[in-house]
Amino acid sequence: MPFSPKRIAVFGASGAIGSAFINDCLDRYHTATVFCFARSLERIPAHERVESRTFSLEDPEGLNASADAIKAAGGLDLIFVATGQLHSTTTKPEKTIRALTYAGMEETYCTNTILPAMIMKYFLPLLPKHKRAVFAAISARVGSISDNYLGGWYSYRASKAALNMLIRCAAIEMQRTHQSSVIIGMHPGTVDSSLSKPFQRGIQESQLMQPKQSAAMLLDVISKVDQSQTGKCLAYDGTEIAP
Repeated sequence: MPFSPKRIAVFGASGAIGSAFINDCLDRYHTATVFCFARSLERIPAHERVESRTFSLEDPEGLNASADAIKAAGGLDLIFVATGQLHSTTTKPEKTIRALTYAGMEETYCTNTILPAMIMKYFLPLLPKHKRAVFAAISARVGSISDNYLGGWYSYRASKAALNMLIRCAAIEMQRTHQSSVIIGMHPGTVDSSLSKPFQRGIQESQLMQPKQSAAMLLDVISKVDQSQTGKCLAYDGTEIAP
């Protein structure tokens, strides 16, 4: 039976991939309600089936309260975490270990690892115990340890590798109580967004995906994943990325 979620939560909903993912969900699932979470609600689509909420890592009680409210209203079938940081006004990817700073690593880990972990803590219990459901979080191919031949980007690589481990642990735990759930990390490809903008030099145009294309391919993968893939990291084309 095709996966047709009725209640969807999207975190990082105002970002390039997150907002494109919301629009695709609304187009595909004509009766679905989409709960959108973002630091700013400005770029979230205005739609009668969209409910928008602000959230931040600094407010875990707010996350908990939102989870409780959604649980009381019927839970979730699909959770998509599109949060992520490669650079900011105060940090950028480290080309050498000499560039590592405590503040920079902390900022990157908070966004790429700790925030998704807190979302898992509060929202995974909202998935049904005996019906197919999916949790998917944006990871990255560069989070693969075995596929790292270039080095560099210390904090970003490490934060995504840590996220992949969290996903693996959560997948094992969820199988004890939610046997029909699938918990995965996802590599969205190189997407034309603010995250990749400073690093697009040298990338061929054919290799740079638009957010709409990436979101659609990610949702295609989500619609087909099964129990054999839970705990893994999958690329936008469905191929498995080595740990």
